[in-house]
Amino acid sequence: MKVTINKIIQSLSKADAESLYSIYQHRCLNRQQLKKLHFDTMYPNNEVLSNRNAKKNIKALLKFELIKEISYRPDESVFFLTTTGIEVLRQIYSFPANIYDEQKKTSVRGYFRASELEILPRNINHQVHLNNFVIDFMSNKGDIPIKYADEKFMNTYTRIRPDGLFSFGDVDVFLEMDMATEKKSQLYEKWEQYRNFINSNEYFYRERKIVVLFIVAGTHLLENRIDLVRYTIYETLLDLHDGDFEIVVGTHEILQDYLLKHLVPSFKNDIEYKQDIIQTLKDKHQYVWSEAIKLNKIFKNAKFDGYVRKLNEENKIYIENNRIQEFLVDDYYFSPTDVIAKIAYIQKYNLTFKERYNRNFSYLIICESELSILKDLKSLDLTAQPNVFYTTLERLKSLPFHEAIFQFDQFGNVFHFENNGLTKQVFEAALGNLDNF
Repeated sequence: MKVTINKIIQSLSKADAESLYSIYQHRCLNRQQLKKLHFDTMYPNNEVLSNRNAKKNIKALLKFELIKEISYRPDESVFFLTTTGIEVLRQIYSFPANIYDEQKKTSVRGYFRASELEILPRNINHQVHLNNFVIDFMSNKGDIPIKYADEKFMNTYTRIRPDGLFSFGDVDVFLEMDMATEKKSQLYEKWEQYRNFINSNEYFYRERKIVVLFIVAGTHLLENRIDLVRYTIYETLLDLHDGDFEIVVGTHEILQDYLLKHLVPSFKNDIEYKQDIIQTLKDKHQYVWSEAIKLNKIFKNAKFDGYVRKLNEENKIYIENNRIQEFLVDDYYFSPTDVIAKIAYIQKYNLTFKERYNRNFSYLIICESELSILKDLKSLDLTAQPNVFYTTLERLKSLPFHEAIFQFDQFGNVFHFENNGLTKQVFEAALGNLDNF
């Protein structure tokens, strides 16, 4: 005799119910993902118990036919909910039968059927990688309240549909999982959709900053793929950057690092890296940092991280070697696409600044290394830009200011300066001679 829904519910543990709900939220999960979500945290120092209880959990869900296992590659499979699994979830978590859809002005079902959550076998690997990224981040984010929605459950935006969405603080983080299957023309189509979104009323009236994380996987030529994706972004979207929209392209590891070292700390107002830069500029080079709130008001569609200046005894900006010692500052690691956009339109910013203050605009970009920004600059022929200077935290800590600051020429050669006038360049290294960096 078939077991009734009530009997099944009575037989399930709390972990069983939570596992079902996680599969619902993520559309599908594999064994390792279920284990990491519900049992590694339950038994953080006991791998044996974690494995044992994960197997027991999956066995119970399969026994009652609440989930089904689908293979999508040799020796790789995931679990989807069955119709019975959905019905059990509905009763445990009191899913409403119907809800009112404000956008469609109609009543819609308050839950997804099992068939609506299923994914074609050829797309399962994409979902597994997306779920890995989400689970890794949620496992390491600490105590910050973060909401996640898979594309299937997303209702915040209607003009754009990323693969997933994190919301916390004043930021919405769009997740785009790339398995290196889209052709160049398809990438252009994707960014055209984003361009239409940025030009829409929905974007204009939004209340939150948007950061798009484009997660690259599925190829052994990761750097080549990342370069291609960035190039298509720069070709399509640079002119629309407004300081409240950013796209960061990288691998799973790079973007996890970006989230955990930048976005989460910025929400907590505790970015050690930025504080290290500010303190180094002050202690070693006598440059005072301030937020660029007043200056940002004169630039339309641009926001700079900070404004640094060296002051004399009368508290006025110091002139050294015939140069006013001030810079607007950004960090390339934290806002790569936004920085490239500003470099591309540097003359526009210089004109605005000069009209207001009767002097040239100086832009200082902080990079991880001399080479970290060079590919992007060369791809758009932006290497030799007047009024644009670069440095790294390591250089700021170890070198005099005029040596810590550098520029590229059109061939990608690196030059620092003879003094703080930043006019007479001193050759440092050639692009091809990587040992010199």
